[in-house]
Amino acid sequence: MDLVRHLRCFVAVAEELHFGRAAARLHMAQPPLSQRVRALETALGARLLDRTSRRVALTPAGRALLPEARALLARADGLGVLVAEAVAEAERPALRAAVAPDFPAEIVAALHRAFRGATSVTLEIAPRGPAEVRRELAAGDLDAALVRQPAPLLTGGVALTLTARLGALLRADDPLAAQADIAPPELELRTLVRPVDAAGTEDLLAGLAAHGWSPAQTTPAPDAEWARALVLAGDAVLLTERPPVEAAGLRWRPLAAPLTARCSVLLADPDLPGAAEFTRAARAALVGTGGWIPPARREDPPPEGLLG
Repeated sequence: MDLVRHLRCFVAVAEELHFGRAAARLHMAQPPLSQRVRALETALGARLLDRTSRRVALTPAGRALLPEARALLARADGLGVLVAEAVAEAERPALRAAVAPDFPAEIVAALHRAFRGATSVTLEIAPRGPAEVRRELAAGDLDAALVRQPAPLLTGGVALTLTARLGALLRADDPLAAQADIAPPELELRTLVRPVDAAGTEDLLAGLAAHGWSPAQTTPAPDAEWARALVLAGDAVLLTERPPVEAAGLRWRPLAAPLTARCSVLLADPDLPGAAEFTRAARAALVGTGGWIPPARREDPPPEGLLG
């Protein structure tokens, strides 16, 4: 016996108190409707309806069953919706993407929101360092990535490159935090926090040296939280773009030197479903939430191919 179907027939008759109207409501003929109600009564061992030629009425057993039957049918209908949604979700195409681990949570969240609002493709996103991105793009395990530059590529292409002014993240009580900007030589006594997986560390050190500061000491940080902890702990400085939100106890001040951070959207194949939407979502998140500068506002075109 299909219990849900038989209960649906009983509920229709119990609410209409008329077999003809119940059959019309269920889009079925009256004889099979009567047969299902009788089969349910037989299975339960109780009469649910009093039938005469002039009226249909619920028996005490029918009145007791009605609210339970309604609740069970509601749960069955809800389960059907959940299953349908799960099947639809499983059948949606997915874009496998990576984001540099030190990008602020606010930017990653904004990217998610912008992508969801632009396409029916599912975004599967995870943090990846530059070596992992390079390896997984080459292996076909990634479709897109938001990376910091420079990022040498084995495969794929650069869809978008943005820049941001570089600044110093300091303790809020550091005397330099009170200045409008900071010249690199003023950081002479500070330890430079160096993210372990950061791309372009050598380029950064060369740029700092050209503007008067060669850090005497650097200290590695495995992730962004650890880097901020090192800054909070003592006389260390992290060079980064302006954060969307300043953490408690920290201040960001721009460098008085033409040094910039760069990031790019990499695509394994620009024609993949969701690839163009990922590029637009990344741009919207970086510009709108992170204050990054898009190519249209730069004089030089974005680099292509092997970036360094």
